[in-house]
Amino acid sequence: MSMANLDAPAAVGVASRLMMKTLFLNPPSVSGQIYMKEIGRCGRKSVAGELWPQTGLAYLAAVAEREGHEARIIDAMAIGMSVETLTEAVAQWDPDLIVANTTTPTFRNDAFVIGEFRERTEALIAWTGTHVSALPRESLEESRADLVLINEAEETLAELLEAMERNLTRHRSEDPVDFLRAIKGIAWREVGSGIALTEPRPPGASLDSFPLPARHLLPNDAYRMPFFPDGPFTTVIPTRGCPWPCTFCRAGAVWGKRVRERSVDNIVQELRQIVEAHGIRNIVFMTDSLTLNRQWAMDLFTAIREAALGIQWICNSRVDAVDLPLLEAMKAAGCVLVSYGVESGDPAILKATRKGVTLDQSREAMALTRQAGLTSMAYFILGLPGESWDTVKRSIAFAKSIRPDYVNFHIATPFPGTKLYKQAKAKGWLTTDDWNDYEEEGAAVLEAGELTAAELMKAQRMAMRAFYMRPNRLVQELLSLRSPAEFQAKARAGWKMFKTVFRGRS
Repeated sequence: MSMANLDAPAAVGVASRLMMKTLFLNPPSVSGQIYMKEIGRCGRKSVAGELWPQTGLAYLAAVAEREGHEARIIDAMAIGMSVETLTEAVAQWDPDLIVANTTTPTFRNDAFVIGEFRERTEALIAWTGTHVSALPRESLEESRADLVLINEAEETLAELLEAMERNLTRHRSEDPVDFLRAIKGIAWREVGSGIALTEPRPPGASLDSFPLPARHLLPNDAYRMPFFPDGPFTTVIPTRGCPWPCTFCRAGAVWGKRVRERSVDNIVQELRQIVEAHGIRNIVFMTDSLTLNRQWAMDLFTAIREAALGIQWICNSRVDAVDLPLLEAMKAAGCVLVSYGVESGDPAILKATRKGVTLDQSREAMALTRQAGLTSMAYFILGLPGESWDTVKRSIAFAKSIRPDYVNFHIATPFPGTKLYKQAKAKGWLTTDDWNDYEEEGAAVLEAGELTAAELMKAQRMAMRAFYMRPNRLVQELLSLRSPAEFQAKARAGWKMFKTVFRGRS
């Protein structure tokens, strides 16, 4: 049902309930480059060969199934499907609605893919993801999609499906776009009138009201990462929302500033389903607020331990939101690695991010994580406002001093929807408007300090070499290997990282 056909009269005798075909799509990568693409995240190149599951799309597919419609997920990037094969699959299945996930660095690729199959389908085509949520008008102007599901999309999708169903059975005299105007949280291409936006949709009140992700529609065995060498992994989203005003992040804009936690029982139910129905025991908790509510977190870790599911998991946390008893409870529940956003080793740059953490808190968090027997990873950002060669060297020295097991030095990327993007636009710091370059691993688009974009990429390579190529660090990694499978996984990851970061290649 394309936007051009919204005013077509309904056929006589159409049933009062229609089962529509809904396709949820992660478009193929024309270049073959793999990206991390999750609906609530910014998107980046795969650094070490990891391939991330489309849990956000699986949530939306589950909503479609709950509403009585047929749903399919095509993760074309994961299965290596070509644009030509995808186009034929779309034409053959003939869906009524296509929802495509996109991110800033993949937007132009994804828009090209949609353009390739647009003429082969009459489906309504919708975008979802952080990039299009920040720039809904521009995203429709720069693509052949029909509408955007802005920010959290589960309730929006349910209303859209209901409205589409009503529209197909409406009377000829009804306004053909009324069914879109009444839906909060969308932008759409209004026939003859340009692009329209409806009232913003507030985040859902209860995450437990959402159905569990439709993982039975995903190619689960394709999703791998080096930290889990023994099999596939999946992601679980236990909370949504972030109260912190970090200048470089848009999590609060997408999920809301209030942290919403799922009930402990609901999360354990999902974990049990992952193990029993799909045979997956490797989990990544996709949230930056897992330990923010300490009592809820302790209850969750206790419940996971008592469920005895035999899982292992990794997560993110803030350096100011952990303590030793909490970390020990995490380890007892199966946690093997905790990642922290340290961001910078320079106090002034760190303060300007408005993250609200200190270098001392990062130092303590790393020490406590080691004491609890957990592996740690520290994320740094190079190129934030005020960056210089001196501050880069300060961050490298700090990374070495706090002794995380792993680090990643991202390049500061002003993603649309962040305060950093607004600041960069206002001050003329952006070097390009090519969305392909807006990613943290192989390009730099921001000159907000003393370093040029080319120098920032050089600084990233220098920082990664300085941390990982130390003899004692290499010995530590070799001694940590537990099996031939882990050796093979980390060897592949190391070679991929070497090509991507150390040598500056994609």
